[in-house]
Amino acid sequence: MPASVQFSHLIKLLDDESEVVREAVRRQLEGMKRELPERLADLDRPLTAAEEGIMADLLAPSRREELEDTWFAWRDHATGDKQVEAALAQISTFLSGWKTRPKELTERLDGLASLALAELDGTVPDPRWLAEWLFSSRHGPPRLRGNSKDYYAPANSNLLWVLDVGLGNPISLCTIYRLLGARLDIPVEGCNFPGHFLARVWLDDQLWLVDCFNRGRFMLAADVARHHPAANPAMEELVHQRASVGSILMRFLRNLDDAFDKLGQMPERQLMRRLAVKMMDA
Repeated sequence: MPASVQFSHLIKLLDDESEVVREAVRRQLEGMKRELPERLADLDRPLTAAEEGIMADLLAPSRREELEDTWFAWRDHATGDKQVEAALAQISTFLSGWKTRPKELTERLDGLASLALAELDGTVPDPRWLAEWLFSSRHGPPRLRGNSKDYYAPANSNLLWVLDVGLGNPISLCTIYRLLGARLDIPVEGCNFPGHFLARVWLDDQLWLVDCFNRGRFMLAADVARHHPAANPAMEELVHQRASVGSILMRFLRNLDDAFDKLGQMPERQLMRRLAVKMMDA
């Protein structure tokens, strides 16, 4: 039986009432899960919402297991930017379900960088230009905005979803700013600011913090350290310290822990906690 015919037959069996049939379908789908995006593209019709839900439920245990087993693969990359990108590609793939592959995040970011380069018209980009291009209306409608209405949704930690809908939380927006900056030779770091992650950049020999959630607002780091309501010597040290790869990933995991807790999705919440424990024990 041709692969496309076999897959179409499996789709027809998704809502079968027999547990034996459903288990057989689950095993078959798990065996071809790396090919599912291509198989779906070859179908003569899109899946219904009900079919998507059933498939997600059937594949959820194996997807959780796969993320946990392969979590530390990001450590194989040589630079902090590449490590952050690889780890968040894993998380985004997990959150997107069986429809995506980790390489898709890199492809999307490459495409966005190419678009930015095309609009530079030969000028040399700097951190402010990139922030305006992404987050403000100076170069047309903002490409990315803060998701104020659904701030705690797990999707805000899925960079593929953020790029699709143009909405995200502070750390996801800052991370896209950073990863796009790396492609344009614009160094962008993270600031592990309490309650609201910020980007850190150097411009005109001064250190700035960038609030990507609030339209890419630039603030002098010294002013933030001095005038923040919680200003103290530790705050000044914090704004002058780049966020490590580990602290960035732990913050994503904590956000997802909280988001899944609010939704009552305990298997996913427990997975995020196990990944966090792995990092603390490593």
